[in-house]
Amino acid sequence: MHVTTIDHFRPQAGDFLTWSVDSVGSPQVSRVPPSFNQSVHLAGAEQHSTWLATAFRVTGRIDRRALSRAYHALITRHGTLHSSFTRCDNRIVRMEYDPSTLRLIENPGVRATDDCAMQHALWASLDAACHPFGFPAYLLGAIDRHDESTIICGFDHAHVDAYSMSIIVDDLHRLYHGYRRMPAEFSAESLMMSGSFVDYCAEEAEMTDISDSDPRLKAWLRFFDECERRPPTFPLDLGVPPGQTATQAADVRPLLGRSDTERFAAFCRRNGSSVYGGILSAMALAVRDLGGGRELPLLFPMHTRRSEPWRNAVGWFTTNAPIRVVAGDGPAVTVQQTGPALRRAVELGGIPVSQVIAALGGLRRERNDIFMVSYVDYRTLPAATLRDELDAHHISNVTTADDAQFWVSRTRGGLSIRSRYPDTPTGRATITSFLDQVRVVLDAAIAAPTDLLVPPTMTPPLDAVADG
Repeated sequence: MHVTTIDHFRPQAGDFLTWSVDSVGSPQVSRVPPSFNQSVHLAGAEQHSTWLATAFRVTGRIDRRALSRAYHALITRHGTLHSSFTRCDNRIVRMEYDPSTLRLIENPGVRATDDCAMQHALWASLDAACHPFGFPAYLLGAIDRHDESTIICGFDHAHVDAYSMSIIVDDLHRLYHGYRRMPAEFSAESLMMSGSFVDYCAEEAEMTDISDSDPRLKAWLRFFDECERRPPTFPLDLGVPPGQTATQAADVRPLLGRSDTERFAAFCRRNGSSVYGGILSAMALAVRDLGGGRELPLLFPMHTRRSEPWRNAVGWFTTNAPIRVVAGDGPAVTVQQTGPALRRAVELGGIPVSQVIAALGGLRRERNDIFMVSYVDYRTLPAATLRDELDAHHISNVTTADDAQFWVSRTRGGLSIRSRYPDTPTGRATITSFLDQVRVVLDAAIAAPTDLLVPPTMTPPLDAVADG
């Protein structure tokens, strides 16, 4: 999966096709409230459009009937895609549509004469369609060409996370080719069963609060006490004072190739950590080397698909956990410290963030964005064996920014990183220097001696699949 942003995604020109979703029945008010993530997202939804999209290639012209049937099966298969949000009496309520009442209508195609026009048409369509209020909150489309076409769809963040993008690629690929090759015999029932994110939200709403004496909650509170009850911020200057924002810049680059990633993974294992722990260690060392201090506090997203109904479900199945990474005397020492710290942090992810904030009496927010580092190992997700063949992309919007955020992805080709930060002269210079220094640390780790043995208690943690 190529993780990128819409300003870096330049599809070839073609006929841009889209489908509208209509209902012959009226939606019902749901008893299920928005999840915590959805509530936070919806509260700021008027500021800008935050969406995630995916694209993959197929041979030949688009079979429009097959793709229409595939999209219909996708939105009826996943509960969150036949739900929506609306405002009612100063409340945000969820509306649910009976999937049997939904029908797809193909819109007139738009021909893009060059790649730049194609990008702009796609970008404008995603911004217009992927809004959380109203139904649907997504764009269903394709770029039709003679030799090779592209299936592309985008969703407001309220309904999807990074993991969902892989599920959607897998589902759509199977559905489209099933309906294309066997239009009379193929059934969407042949796909693996999937739970509904709306049901997950109902379970979340019924969760019992964790005891105030739980050591995990106490650890959360200590973390925020040390941050003066503020979410952690990127420790290097980005040229944006608190309370101000700037246009977002995006940097998309490879970190390590396939063989170097394997060597780095072996280095992390020898030192009792995971690749994610190694990346966090490299970032902490880079920050220290650039004058940002020895400690790097941050939040990281991790998925919550821990039981079978949710493993193949589309939705925003993530929570957050806190970690404080301490730069030690070189990569090996830092990674040895980070491994146990990351394992402890993952345990804290079992505490609902809403309860942490309530126990704190609220957070002191000076910035809209929260400094975080996400990690996804796409080799473990649905469609892992297909994504390279399909040239699959995970595409995010660009909006505004007042802090730095990083998405690290591992594929069969190695490690890559997407960075989001304020587009200021200081921000550009800082992030360039930071990413260059991260690479210096990674190269030093790869070149480290291989005779270090891991103490028996230093077993590496599983890498958490994170948010988009």
